[in-house]
Amino acid sequence: MNELILARYLKQQAKSDEMKRSVTERLLSTYYHNFVTHLLEGVYQRKVFCLAENGEALTASVLTRLFNETLKGFWGDAVALDERDGLTWMRQPHYYSGLYSYTYSAGLTVATAVAAQIEKDGQPAINRWLSVLKAGSRLTPQQLIEKAHVDITNPETIRSAVGYVSSLVDAMQTAPPNEHRATV
Repeated sequence: MNELILARYLKQQAKSDEMKRSVTERLLSTYYHNFVTHLLEGVYQRKVFCLAENGEALTASVLTRLFNETLKGFWGDAVALDERDGLTWMRQPHYYSGLYSYTYSAGLTVATAVAAQIEKDGQPAINRWLSVLKAGSRLTPQQLIEKAHVDITNPETIRSAVGYVSSLVDAMQTAPPNEHRATV
């Protein structure tokens, strides 16, 4: 949340296209890692949990196959994958912490919604967010999200976050080339 507000400020204050591009690149990196990657991992975990709940054996080959299927489901033909990509599950300690991966995507979805509220509504949205922070752990995560006036159960909330990421990609595609980097 703070990163999104800071990024907006930095882009507004930027005196060069290079600075705007740098901030946008940083945001895209944040969304790729914390939104896309962790959502993908959450989908994978759900598949693993379903197998475990059905009493099926969870061998390395089964976990690798499931991860490959998840990658293919996410990327389709847009990304060339091979069998080794399915081994990615082996390096993730998140998988030993329940459904922890979902918290990254959910948190960034909420942060995107609240940052948009602040940009649109100003002080009333800031006051709501401050009341969320003041509530701390007295409320459940769902209650805190509701207090921020975000409906995480509405598919439009995640669509808006995806739309924001799309706008970042568009900004990168239309930005002047960075003169300090090699061009392809």
